[in-house]
Amino acid sequence: MHLGARSLKTGVAVTVALMTALAFGMTPPIMAGVAAAMTTRPSVQRSIRAMVQNIYGNFIGALIAVAAVIIFGDTSIVVGLTVVFVILIHLKFGLHRTLTLTMVTVIFIMSSGMSGGNEFLLEGVRRFSMICIGVVSATLVNLLIFPPHYEKTLYEQILDQTTQLFKWTRLLSGGTSDNTKIKTELAAFDSRKLKIENYYHWYKEERVFRKKAMPVKLRRTVIFREMITATRLLHQALNELDRNENAFRLLPDQFRETLRIQLSGLMTFHERVLLKFDGKIRGKRHEEQAKKDYQHRTDLANSFFSFFSQTNNDEWLDILPLLSTIIDYSQHVEHLDLLVNSYQSFHKKSNQIR
Repeated sequence: MHLGARSLKTGVAVTVALMTALAFGMTPPIMAGVAAAMTTRPSVQRSIRAMVQNIYGNFIGALIAVAAVIIFGDTSIVVGLTVVFVILIHLKFGLHRTLTLTMVTVIFIMSSGMSGGNEFLLEGVRRFSMICIGVVSATLVNLLIFPPHYEKTLYEQILDQTTQLFKWTRLLSGGTSDNTKIKTELAAFDSRKLKIENYYHWYKEERVFRKKAMPVKLRRTVIFREMITATRLLHQALNELDRNENAFRLLPDQFRETLRIQLSGLMTFHERVLLKFDGKIRGKRHEEQAKKDYQHRTDLANSFFSFFSQTNNDEWLDILPLLSTIIDYSQHVEHLDLLVNSYQSFHKKSNQIR
């Protein structure tokens, strides 16, 4: 079992909220802790956005709850109808993400046991304040204590995913893979792909507070997006290989070997681009090796057209999606290499993952 920073920060946020509520003499302080636990987010930007939305949404809910008690009382039916009305209002104004906490706030205020008057209004304000303490505590803890930096995690996830894809693509194209095992791995790749997308969106949402750091962040965001695209296309090529494994094995030996060598060269090139981005490979050495890896590009096209002209049936149609994916993959790896070269030319002091 892995206990991450977000879990620890949730506990700290709850503790801070409870202690703050007690310091202001607000008892019982449990709602401050509940609000803190429910509003902890995976990124600072999301935490700030959630704080604003929750304060706004809970303020609306608190007003409706106070008005409902003053006008209709605090019977169970009134509480239920008030919750329904609050849900409708939140959906109308696009505040559905704050609904859960707002409903808790409404019930919390309406269950004070006071039917109206100044005392009830003060109690409503006090209880709403406890919710605000919890929401603000969660945001401040996320901002000040171990603020999330997703760049390194995102890069490592992409590198791990592509490394596994390299391995299985080489095994499958060489005819040495285990069919049962590859099915399991393909399902795992799908799951990790979603995780990578989440990390990318969290990284993209991270704000930079120095004006000079903004171009660096934007360029790195574009590079990560292209890394994900190249990895997705390699995953697609592996799927095509697995789906048309029999058709691939029945291809003429020369064409199949050319295809395998070209794909292997592409993957080697892709791997070096990823490592070059983190400053682990020198650019000059990378360019020299790239020329060797790409010497089969023309051979692949010539071999395919030769195979196509000599084939009198539709056998080539089964392998066409794979060829299309490999060509698309090749273009995106080249584009990724250009982006990394451009980035490292303009930002020589930021060539390593933080």
